[in-house]
Amino acid sequence: METRTEALLTELRNALQQPDGALKDLLEAYAPQDLAEAITLMDSSAEQAHALMQMDETVASEILEYLEPSLVDEIFEHIPLEKAARLLQLIPADDAAQIIDELDEAKANALLQQMAPPEAREVRELLEYPENTAGRLMVRQYVRVRPDWTAEMALDYLRQVGSEIETIYYLYVVDARQRLIGVCSLRDVVVSDPSKRIEQIMETDIIVVHPETDQEEVANLLSKYDLLAVPVVDELGRMLGIVTVDDVVDILVSESTEDVLKLGGVEATEEPYLRQSPWQLVQKRVRWLVFLFVAQLFSGAVLRTFDETIQEVTALAWFIPLLIGSGGNAGAQTTTTITRAIALGEVRWQQVLRVMMREFRTGLLLGGLVGAIGILNALLWTRAGYPWDAQLRIALTVGLAQVGIITVATTVGACLPLIAKRLNIDPAVMSAPFITTVVDASGLLLYFTLARLIVFS
Repeated sequence: METRTEALLTELRNALQQPDGALKDLLEAYAPQDLAEAITLMDSSAEQAHALMQMDETVASEILEYLEPSLVDEIFEHIPLEKAARLLQLIPADDAAQIIDELDEAKANALLQQMAPPEAREVRELLEYPENTAGRLMVRQYVRVRPDWTAEMALDYLRQVGSEIETIYYLYVVDARQRLIGVCSLRDVVVSDPSKRIEQIMETDIIVVHPETDQEEVANLLSKYDLLAVPVVDELGRMLGIVTVDDVVDILVSESTEDVLKLGGVEATEEPYLRQSPWQLVQKRVRWLVFLFVAQLFSGAVLRTFDETIQEVTALAWFIPLLIGSGGNAGAQTTTTITRAIALGEVRWQQVLRVMMREFRTGLLLGGLVGAIGILNALLWTRAGYPWDAQLRIALTVGLAQVGIITVATTVGACLPLIAKRLNIDPAVMSAPFITTVVDASGLLLYFTLARLIVFS
């Protein structure tokens, strides 16, 4: 069944083949976000460029804002330099900076030279800041007012400049040296007495960030304090710009995607999945896959060590997938939970012992519940080929091993992300495949050690 975006793509292709009026009507009927999704589904960057070239530049620039920068880079290969520069001038400087950052240096410089000097200068200034920081994300257009203005004066000024500014929900109060001294919400100004001075309305307890602040920290601040924008100031407290909530949503999606991929042992990429070649996909996965393959050799070594034990009681081999699978799953659950708690600031390195003991107790309880099921399962599977005494010994081995494996898995799974954070490694790297590999080797060792003590005693 055709999706909504696929249906829109069909409409767009049909409109591009008809007189200009059909395309204009279609563009007016849909939001730029929807049109961007449809264009992303087109077969080639040449077709995408052709579609954008047929549109009004204002509409085309709005669509560019919602396309991946790497995709825009490919599209610009089929658009004349002057046209591409005009489109970039029409979008916010922070979005333009992200697009230009994807280009090779020669083409980036050529585009900047074609842009109007004020817009080009603003983009260059943003590109001077490190990647993934507030400086790269901020916009310099914001409502700036003086503390001695009245509410009426502020609203009059807002009417004059509001159409040129991306976000008008906050009015930032600066002194003669452009230092941020307060902030007013638009609501507070509107409902205040027109003659009331801004300094009587403004809040002086302000949440601010610096240009070098990591983008994820900016996103967390906006989320924590329910802000629509956060001001960016220099070391002297002077206003440089603001980071808006729409950019933060993009950050959260990007960071979440990166964390999910790392949990699967895959390197993150900004390029859409269907635009990546098989070789690119191999490059993103092979490093961790080889590492995990080598790590699994330890599990093989454990099995070889206990080869005689397995030959004497083959039933022990029946329960290996059950025990190792449940242990790996328990460890993955714990690792994911702790990684998320670290990201939200709920746990810190100083609490590592508390977290370990908590997960140790949790592992005992989970192991006891699952181990009881394992005992019943072992009794059921061995009733045909083994005497009652052997059945009990095998069942007890399986049950105790299950308790031990799950307890080890939850305890180790709790420690690894915290250790990684302490070593300034992304905790998401201590992912489900990694903990599963650790549990495999330790679980087999524990299982067969118990078997020698119980079954062969």
